[in-house]
Amino acid sequence: MVVSDDLNLVPKSKYLLQKIIFGASIIIVILLLAFFGVDLIYKNKVLPRVAFADVNLGGATITSALHLISDRVESAKLDPITLKFDNTAWTVSPEAFDFRLDADVLTQTAISIGRRGGLATQIKERFLAVLARPQQLIDSGYLMSQFNHEALMEYLNSIANDVDQEGRDAKLVIKNNRVVEFVSEQTGHKLDVDRAVTLIASRLLDPIEPIELPVKITRPKITLADTNTLGIETLVARGVSDFSGSPRNRRHNIGVGAGRFDGLIIKPDATFSFVQNLGNVDASTGYLPELVIKGDETVPEYGGGLCQVSTTAFRAILNGGLPVVERRNHSYRVVYYEPAGTDATIYQPYPDLKFKNDTGAHIFMDTYIEGTKLYFDFYGTDTGRTVELDGPRIFNVTDYPEPIYIDTSTLEPGEIQQVDIAHRGADAVLYRKVYKDGKLILEDTFKSHYIPWPAKYLRGVEDAGAVEANPENILPEDAASEEPLAEAIPDQSPPA
Repeated sequence: MVVSDDLNLVPKSKYLLQKIIFGASIIIVILLLAFFGVDLIYKNKVLPRVAFADVNLGGATITSALHLISDRVESAKLDPITLKFDNTAWTVSPEAFDFRLDADVLTQTAISIGRRGGLATQIKERFLAVLARPQQLIDSGYLMSQFNHEALMEYLNSIANDVDQEGRDAKLVIKNNRVVEFVSEQTGHKLDVDRAVTLIASRLLDPIEPIELPVKITRPKITLADTNTLGIETLVARGVSDFSGSPRNRRHNIGVGAGRFDGLIIKPDATFSFVQNLGNVDASTGYLPELVIKGDETVPEYGGGLCQVSTTAFRAILNGGLPVVERRNHSYRVVYYEPAGTDATIYQPYPDLKFKNDTGAHIFMDTYIEGTKLYFDFYGTDTGRTVELDGPRIFNVTDYPEPIYIDTSTLEPGEIQQVDIAHRGADAVLYRKVYKDGKLILEDTFKSHYIPWPAKYLRGVEDAGAVEANPENILPEDAASEEPLAEAIPDQSPPA
């Protein structure tokens, strides 16, 4: 019985093997028939499921395929392409890279599909033609070959200059309630230029939606929040002003004055005083004198330009939604502090600039200069606030007063030298609303009155007293001093 059972198993295994061989043979025959059958049926024709854009070319002869492709090329609109990263967008036309579609080349490519390359490539393409998804005649590889590659790479590299930035970890060292070393964390960005080329090629004929640039993001390992226990975690406000055209001494004083506030930490619920934290302003604290005309005298004063610093701090206070305790505008409009109504003057011991830190956490001041711009950055805990500024609105504009001439023997008789610029008078109003989680928590109004200011000239008179002035210390004129009054600043009455 045992021998009989073993003998019966042998024919069964042979039968199974025969079935496998037969099945495989059938598959091979089918594949061969499909491979050669497609070639016979579509001789000198484009294989099925081959398309150019939205045009099906399957079964078309070379001549008809050329007509179809030519018509589609002519109707294809090479609209500008928009590239996007973060909140920045770049728009460029494909023609900037000498891009063209060649109907003859495309037709030859269409007829070659399933007949090009080695056996493996032909089998794959013919299998797709018969059984699988449509094959687009235009692929990224072809489109990339139609670009002026050097021009495209140059353009993308210029974008990379704007996008790329080194990542860094945060560093915060605090001594005696002052930050002595500060580096905020920064996310690293690196544009993948090669992948960007592929994306541009794949979207060239469908440029409706912006192309999100492929950018590799590197997150910092250490954040600002990791470096302290004071709640100094993120940027909560920024103020900016421009001091272009300032004379050398003024630029120097701005740098010294801004440095007095760099690294300061303001405790929760504390009221900050600009004058108190500024300290002494004289030669011993690093300031240089600026000559100032007062009546018929010229006197040197140290610290000319410090109002650039207080104005910048005031703008950060405004933008941060912080309560302003004390602020006073300048007597007259100066271009350094435009737009009017966003300035703050200080002088020891008065007037002062004060605000309250009502954020519930510490505020750290970071001041720095980039080119001719001064920045005040406030770091702290995210307040969840949004600030709406309406204005400043300028109204009650008045023209210049008559110029003032100061006689001096320091000039040749009859010689005239301008030492002060005329400024128009005006009023300004700025409205601010501060919201938190959609709820209005603060609403205030900042009014500013600017008196008209006369131009001043030194006039050479032989018997007059000696009066000297440095023309480089003249403040620049107000934003519209050279224009007719009616055209320069339209009269805008404040809303009721």
